[in-house]
Amino acid sequence: MRMFPSIRIFVSLVCVALPVACMADHATATDHEVIVDVVESSVDLSEPNTAEPNESETFDPIVANCDSDEAAVADFLAASDCCVCDDDRVFLVSTRHLTADCCRASLVEIPFRMWRIDGGAVCEITQDDYLASLSPERPVVFYVHGNRMPVCEVVNRSATIRSRIRMRGARGPIDWMIYSWPSEKEAIGVKDFRLKADRCDAQGLYLASFLRQHVQASVPMAMIGYSFGARVTTGALHALAGGTLSGRQLPEPPITGANVRVGLVAPAIESKWLGGNGYHGCATKNMNELVLLYNRRDVVLKRYWLLEKIRRDTALGYSGPTIFATRVDGTRLPVRSRDCASIVKLRHSELDYYQGGCNAGVDMARLINGIRQISF
Repeated sequence: MRMFPSIRIFVSLVCVALPVACMADHATATDHEVIVDVVESSVDLSEPNTAEPNESETFDPIVANCDSDEAAVADFLAASDCCVCDDDRVFLVSTRHLTADCCRASLVEIPFRMWRIDGGAVCEITQDDYLASLSPERPVVFYVHGNRMPVCEVVNRSATIRSRIRMRGARGPIDWMIYSWPSEKEAIGVKDFRLKADRCDAQGLYLASFLRQHVQASVPMAMIGYSFGARVTTGALHALAGGTLSGRQLPEPPITGANVRVGLVAPAIESKWLGGNGYHGCATKNMNELVLLYNRRDVVLKRYWLLEKIRRDTALGYSGPTIFATRVDGTRLPVRSRDCASIVKLRHSELDYYQGGCNAGVDMARLINGIRQISF
């Protein structure tokens, strides 16, 4: 039967869309079975969770009597078999209870909530106690997760990343800091994407304030950000240097030359934002080195332009390296980049970057090992 061109195009689009929709529905159902009775949101549809529900009774009192962040930590500890260095310390700082509206965010004495994950136990700690425990001899590695990461998955995901980095050669005692921000799925498709993009500015300011305290304590740092977590990471370094986010700045004087070593995995930021005139253009003033892992076949980042509906906008995690501003001393920012398309293929999947030939753990281990060579 002969069809008009417009009908043929419609039929083709339907044939492409239906399998994708079916895959998304299946992933959602799988996630729901795993996290039922914990939270109502789901993880990234491209990364269905395969962990078993926690059945241990060891932490039942904690789970029943604390907020969701602490419950998530307790659930993880009860079921975890991840291998970590005995000399490491693991902390979680949460902003999930703070406003996500950048215009209303309080930037003075921000009331972060913090926990230390130690051996088989978890305890809430104060910022003062945490800051007092910092030492220039112990580098701090920040892990900033991506979009659609419910609190029940944050600690488990960060432990997986940490374990893979350790296995690939990260040396010496390290303080690992999990930055937990409100990223649960709240809408469908592009609407959710735009909502989280707007939320990243407030998170960048919050994190910048927290980083400032580490710089003042002369603590060497590295940061690993995935997808929108990369956007939060570069936004924080930009704000720390005095840059504005949604028209707002930190109330304290700017800090530059923090010498942070940064690893970005599939960053969901505009490809020219780290240029001299970019939205995060001041971020490089606080960078010592950048590792960039991108994917020229990423079907999610390929549609990054839909955020602002500007066709020429491309994501740094899709395009790869483009233009970067200089470091604080005017020298060129060292950038090590790699296209992982042959391994990750069409997926926007963090864990895929740590497998096979891409093996992000090697890059991040090398990045972290270089921290101790930096002098302040």
